[in-house]
Amino acid sequence: MLFIRRYLLVGILLLSTLLTGCWDRREINDVAFVIGIAVDKEEQLYRTSLQIALPGQSGASGSEGGGGGTSGDKPWFMLSNTSETLRGTSNKGQKALSRQLYYAHRRTLMIGEDLAREGVAPMLDLLTRYPLNRLSAMPIVTRGAAHKVLDTDAPIEKFPSEMVRELCFLNMRTPRSLKIFIDAILSEGIDPFLPIASVVENVPKDWKNVKTNIKLDGLAVFKKDKLVGMVEKEAADALILAMGEANAPEVMIKAPRGEGNLFVKLNENNSSFDPQIKNGKVTVTIKMYAKGVLVDNESNYGDLREGEITKLTEAVHTKIKQDIEEGVRLIQTKYNADILGLGRSIHQQLPKEWEKMKDRWSDVYPDVKVIVEPHIIIENVGIVNKPIGVGEEEIVHD
Repeated sequence: MLFIRRYLLVGILLLSTLLTGCWDRREINDVAFVIGIAVDKEEQLYRTSLQIALPGQSGASGSEGGGGGTSGDKPWFMLSNTSETLRGTSNKGQKALSRQLYYAHRRTLMIGEDLAREGVAPMLDLLTRYPLNRLSAMPIVTRGAAHKVLDTDAPIEKFPSEMVRELCFLNMRTPRSLKIFIDAILSEGIDPFLPIASVVENVPKDWKNVKTNIKLDGLAVFKKDKLVGMVEKEAADALILAMGEANAPEVMIKAPRGEGNLFVKLNENNSSFDPQIKNGKVTVTIKMYAKGVLVDNESNYGDLREGEITKLTEAVHTKIKQDIEEGVRLIQTKYNADILGLGRSIHQQLPKEWEKMKDRWSDVYPDVKVIVEPHIIIENVGIVNKPIGVGEEEIVHD
């Protein structure tokens, strides 16, 4: 019995050597949590601006006690440096900080317009080689300098970087992450794109205590790693809808008869691409499916019975078709950038044909005929049929 106990004791001691310990621990007071980053190009120098969280200032505005009150101060501060290399800016920043920079909590990456036009490949190499740089972080191109967007008030969220992230999720069902962006750069038959962020003011300039805010207002179009153009919001929304990535978009249409506008919200939407090649001519049909709900009627059109809903549906089809065709024409003729992935659809569905044209896709793409086929079902017009505030004698019927 004593013999067994000795062996058991020896076994426990040996197993204890496999237990994890805290020899490599890092105390929270020794770490600076980077929650957002802005990268700009200023002539021959790179500028990196880090948004660092201040845990002691993360309570409600003006609160006191409980480990330190905020006294109305921002729960973050900016650390900005310039250098001839991107890595050099990080090294300079660390030397000016008493805590170790920690990047695993960074969720957004702002890219200044000038840097994006020059090319983002060096920045992507730095951000993907080190494991703590998460590929789930969201890159965003800014109008003008990126550090100005990162340094806005953005009062509705604790951190401007977090607000940009939430805006990305509101704008697209699958927002662009570093992984998706890099995959598009390296893939055949598709060009990358990113959302555009800019600074806006919440209220008229002559009001007191005006605070700046952030908005997403378009798409940045890339050829490989270089920005070649910016698509404005209306065309950008149409292109996102063509991708099947729009997050509950609203379509404004003119009343089929009478005066005014109506708004239809597309609660469900998806799309598919059907490429065909005949006699060397490439045609891609974009089939867009959605279910819609009428959310606003600012017109004097009808009481929306069956026949008038049919007319309304036709008007929605026409509007969506026109918007998508205009957006596709823009990226085909002005930027020659295939952000929809028409080439990828050929690669996936007609691989033998793709092998013949992939080396000259940039020449073929501008002449690709794109056909848009919307299939929309308006399921609901709300709890009232007739437009409110319009007399029966003023309503226009079909």
